[in-house]
Amino acid sequence: MTSKNTYARFAAFYDAYVGGYSQDIPLYLDLAESCRSHILEIGCGSGRILLPLLNAGHQVTGVDISDEMLSLASRKIKKQFPEGDCILLNHNFLNGPLAPEFGLALLTFYTFNYLLTPKEQTVFLKNIAESLLPPSTIVLHLFYPGPLLHPETAGKWIDKGRFRIGNRNILLYDFRHMIDNHIEERLQTFEYESGKREEIRTLRRWVKGDEISELLSSSGFSRPTLVPEFDLSKQAPLIPGQEIPSEFVVKAEKI
Repeated sequence: MTSKNTYARFAAFYDAYVGGYSQDIPLYLDLAESCRSHILEIGCGSGRILLPLLNAGHQVTGVDISDEMLSLASRKIKKQFPEGDCILLNHNFLNGPLAPEFGLALLTFYTFNYLLTPKEQTVFLKNIAESLLPPSTIVLHLFYPGPLLHPETAGKWIDKGRFRIGNRNILLYDFRHMIDNHIEERLQTFEYESGKREEIRTLRRWVKGDEISELLSSSGFSRPTLVPEFDLSKQAPLIPGQEIPSEFVVKAEKI
């Protein structure tokens, strides 16, 4: 199943599942403060990052490949910012760039990891680079596979708890394992009180520090830095051979 089809189905559960995640928001707001042109969020989902950026007065374009996600984002934005400066687009950077008018590109919450080959990742980054005005910044929030971070859970169904969606309670169960050295398969089962179940399968590619440095360099970006704990005060150059045993954020520049 493609990520587009996955998120068409996942949209109904998305806010209940990730809506409370906010550790990364201060970082994006800090970076936005120094951006003097439009901000681009790629994989904007239902607007979790767009809303605080708009609230801070920034001009934002949110891009996703799911019409269902974009509809959720549109409803939220219109409710809170009826005249807000936000554009929403269904666009896939595998297919081409946007007009070069952005000074900051945010690839939030593991969006980049849904690209499953280095070739796709390179095309994607090159088209983003063409959409940016120099000097500009790209930021990627990258995942670390759950089966490697918590080996005791690999290949087992894990109860992730109860979520409230509208007037319904839904139980979430999660199963993860590594298909190979790079690809994590995740199965998520959403169980309704009636006993009905929805299952969603996603694949994500683990990108190590060395690999993302090479991908960025070959796509027109330079000076990759690691941003630990979403804290710009702790950023440091990404060192060749550096092991990063957790999720991480990389920032690079288009000069």
